[in-house]
Amino acid sequence: MRLLHTSDVQLDAPLVFLGKNGQKLRAQFRETFGKVVDLASSGAYDMLLIAGDLFDSNRPSQQTLEFVVARLAKAAVPVCILPGNHDCYDATSVYRKAEFPPNVTVFTNTLTEKVFPDLNVTVYGTAVLRKDTLDPAMAKLRPSAGTRWHVAMAHGNIVGGLVENPYRPIRPQEIGACGMNYVAIGDWHAYSDQSVGGTKAAYSGSPEPTSFADDGAGYIASVELADSAVEVKPIHVGKVSARKVRIEVAGRNHAEFTQEILRLADPQLMLEVTLSGLLSVGEVIGTEDLESDVAERFYQIRCRDESHPWLEEITEDEFPPQLAVGRFVALMRRQIEEAKSEGDRQKAERALQIGVALLQGKEVL
Repeated sequence: MRLLHTSDVQLDAPLVFLGKNGQKLRAQFRETFGKVVDLASSGAYDMLLIAGDLFDSNRPSQQTLEFVVARLAKAAVPVCILPGNHDCYDATSVYRKAEFPPNVTVFTNTLTEKVFPDLNVTVYGTAVLRKDTLDPAMAKLRPSAGTRWHVAMAHGNIVGGLVENPYRPIRPQEIGACGMNYVAIGDWHAYSDQSVGGTKAAYSGSPEPTSFADDGAGYIASVELADSAVEVKPIHVGKVSARKVRIEVAGRNHAEFTQEILRLADPQLMLEVTLSGLLSVGEVIGTEDLESDVAERFYQIRCRDESHPWLEEITEDEFPPQLAVGRFVALMRRQIEEAKSEGDRQKAERALQIGVALLQGKEVL
């Protein structure tokens, strides 16, 4: 028996950070979801599992809702949907509003298992009922039906993983002791094997990235249940990718930053660049100019300046106290040292760099 497992599609995500590309990526979410449904219906699979966050919220557009219902109605296999934290099964749930076709099973506060006799499999799942619930995602899931195969869906966070005390916790020992043949997990946006002991489990990841932080998104999971073994393999389906990089600024100029960024050029890449390190006093990084110079080579790019002025290099020889630039440097250095918050310190450092550059006759504004 073969299953196709996806999650975190997040249809109708606002994607405000992408500006004009937001609408473009929302359309790509739909296209890729359609591709997943087509693959599930290709004859190679017996069921499609959607382990949470099919929708980005419980308020998708009517057009998107109709698209999903129509697309799933054409699926040639049974479809199981688990409400996640974005589309949780609360009083306003999208799953209470829409009428899904007969081949679709939505797990709710009352439906926690579904037997598929023709496939000799039972699927289990506890819907997320509140967005920020601390309820364990799968602690109570145990095989109860007399089928050959038992598959659980859970939407939550592995304890001891990214967050110490996460929402919707999933403890590794719960996976190992659950008695399932496979646990389809959602919430993390990169494919990740979470098998414990003899229980196979995985995050499928998001089919497309939803932020610059979604490095590793673009996958779904293909699951084969056989008497000899359960095999899980990631399948790449995404068109867009995401990545975050850091670039050291010390001893380098705008042209060198630009060339290093362009080495990563990809029209389907969402790239966040963080510039860090120590800059000579009076050197100003223009992140907007940097973005503008390379924007056409990427799907989207964002540059963040976390550099700091090299205060140790400030000497009276270079910035004599009797000159305006020297007095300004001394004043700003005191403000930096006496800053009461990180935000105040960053503002003072930026003011120092721009002020020195202007007093030295540079065009920086």
